[in-house]
Amino acid sequence: MANFHPRTERRLAAAMRIYDLLRSAIMHGEIPSGVLPGETELMVAFSASRQVIRDALEQLRKEGLVQRLQGAGTLVTPTRVSHDFDVLQGPVQDIEHRITLSTEEVAPPSVARKLELRIGAKCGVIEITTFMDGVPLDTATTYVQASFLPVVEGFGPHDEWFALYARAGIALGVTDHAIEASVADEYNASLLGVEPGHPLLVLERLVFDADGNPVEYAFTRIRGDRLTLHQRMSRQKTHPFDTPT
Repeated sequence: MANFHPRTERRLAAAMRIYDLLRSAIMHGEIPSGVLPGETELMVAFSASRQVIRDALEQLRKEGLVQRLQGAGTLVTPTRVSHDFDVLQGPVQDIEHRITLSTEEVAPPSVARKLELRIGAKCGVIEITTFMDGVPLDTATTYVQASFLPVVEGFGPHDEWFALYARAGIALGVTDHAIEASVADEYNASLLGVEPGHPLLVLERLVFDADGNPVEYAFTRIRGDRLTLHQRMSRQKTHPFDTPT
């Protein structure tokens, strides 16, 4: 743990709090694309020093949320996707999909287990890179039943992926999701337009139809600077720390 001078520690902590609040305002559309308030206005709003404000803005700049233009001020960059994680659907923003691979292969053993295929059976393998505003957002590798590949042929650049199942007459049921932090390797960095080591969110999902049969197993690698996941949670189930009534 770094040892800071108490004054430096207070400044960094204050900058972090302002960064959190500005970042949240940007992510929730409270500060739309355009020019941020000036440093003086932010100093007044947050009762903070100019250096604290600059530290907070620098962190936002490193994340790609704002950019400083000489003579224009600090601009908010509209480069992030906000995604509701309560319902199985693609992002609601205007995005473009590009299929880079759609083929039939022998299912790897782990894929065969997930999709409940016999060992040696074939599956469909689809690789898609998704863009927003011409900038890569994510890249995904999806394994499906081989019989589903003809449906994928009709997948358009602006289609919503899970709508394909409705077209095929497949009613979807539950989905198991796992989310992990990772970093981009050389190959995925090239697809996502970032440097190797760039932070990624990796979503592993297993999708079932309404009868409980697995229909899709996928890995989506998302640029960590381009996505915010939203989820509403409740406390309906009994929790170990709840006091019995």
